[in-house]
Amino acid sequence: MTLERTLVILYLFGCVIIGALASKRVLASRDEYWVAGRRIGTWVNAMAIMAALASGGSIIGVMGLAYGRGIPYTLSLFAGAVIGFPLASILVAKPLRNFGKFTITDFLAFRYPHPAVRILVPFLIVVSFTVYIVAQMKAAGITAETLLGIPYQQAVTLSAVVFVLYVSIGGMLAITWTDVIQGTLMLIVILGTALAMMAQNGAPTNIIAEATAKAPELGQVANEPLGSYLGLFVIWAAAIPVIPHIVMRVFTAKDPQGARLSLNIAMVVYSIMILAAVMVIVPVGKIAFPNLQDADQVFLEVMKYQFPPLIRGLAVAAVIAAVMSTTDALLLACSSAISHDLLGNYLKKHVSEKVENRINVAIVWVVGGVAMLFAYSPPKLITEFYSAAIGMLSAGLFVPVVAGLWWKKANLTGGIASIVIGAGVYLVVQFSPSFPPLSAILYGLPASALSMVIFSWLGSPMAEDLKSTIERLHR
Repeated sequence: MTLERTLVILYLFGCVIIGALASKRVLASRDEYWVAGRRIGTWVNAMAIMAALASGGSIIGVMGLAYGRGIPYTLSLFAGAVIGFPLASILVAKPLRNFGKFTITDFLAFRYPHPAVRILVPFLIVVSFTVYIVAQMKAAGITAETLLGIPYQQAVTLSAVVFVLYVSIGGMLAITWTDVIQGTLMLIVILGTALAMMAQNGAPTNIIAEATAKAPELGQVANEPLGSYLGLFVIWAAAIPVIPHIVMRVFTAKDPQGARLSLNIAMVVYSIMILAAVMVIVPVGKIAFPNLQDADQVFLEVMKYQFPPLIRGLAVAAVIAAVMSTTDALLLACSSAISHDLLGNYLKKHVSEKVENRINVAIVWVVGGVAMLFAYSPPKLITEFYSAAIGMLSAGLFVPVVAGLWWKKANLTGGIASIVIGAGVYLVVQFSPSFPPLSAILYGLPASALSMVIFSWLGSPMAEDLKSTIERLHR
């Protein structure tokens, strides 16, 4: 395993070097730290967006989900994400880029001006993203354990220290540079593995036919309740337009047109990668390893037994890249939720930008450390785990953001009610054993929309100056 470990160490060391180089530019400016100076080009941003979404969940978790729950169930998640990209491009990319701030909380606090919004929204972000980060750390840990022979907890600790280090010192600029490299590496490994599998086993249709003949549950639609299928689809369709680490990418674009185009390019690249993983690699893994105790191990087992050390080393680096490309963005979003959204007004009044950015660094380390501790005892099927957390965010934020941009009658009362009731209903249903798994979004999202309409009708109309500003965002 010497070659594999050497490749991974060189890769991790490279990420830290990038963070150190970026720190010279970003630590003295809020614009540089949070949104990379708003000068990221279309293609670079597209690869960064794809890498931010294509997490360890996409390489490890999505393939584990297909192995454990069947391909149709997994494609419902994939279809939701694919729909979410054009929704984001149409509904939020242009007006949010024109808004020109740093975070989704900035917009919601502006649209629904009340201190409660500055508390509620960051709270939802930090809770859901901490869960998301835990899932990514598990992917890194089991990869290093299976392919490198490093004990799970040591692997989690090492990977956490590395990506917390380069995110904390390099900000969005370091994340962008590393995400482009990581996204490219992911594509090469996943598509290369799929092509190798097809060369050995034939076309995807032949591979799927053989796999479903040996394991019919792989292709059956009836494995899970209909509510779970619909819920998984809606969670990700509603999440992409409002999920903070994607929205922050919109703010980094040079202009609104670049923001919209980068979202659509990211959708195409993401689709190609996920389809190759689910339709080729998973069926091969099901044929070769039909009784895995942990479904999230399927990709790792395929790489371990069918490829030489050099390719295994690249596979480990690709999974670590997938983990880092999402976790770095999640960490920055959590940091922004605390230091910018919650503490921002206080810090602006009492400390310099340089001191504020040092506080940002400390917060990244705290969030990363907490997530690392939780990751020491990880859940199974990490994609389901973090999808449930993202569902809470979708239920609470999708309607307030979209209505705030497009519905002139949306007001403060409706906005706050929509956030609280949407997330509240979601949590009640999610933790109730009477409902199918992941179906809570089917109740939380309509509750959020209904609350927006009813409470906006009861509350005071939006101020004229606010209305004029919203209109300018669409020009």
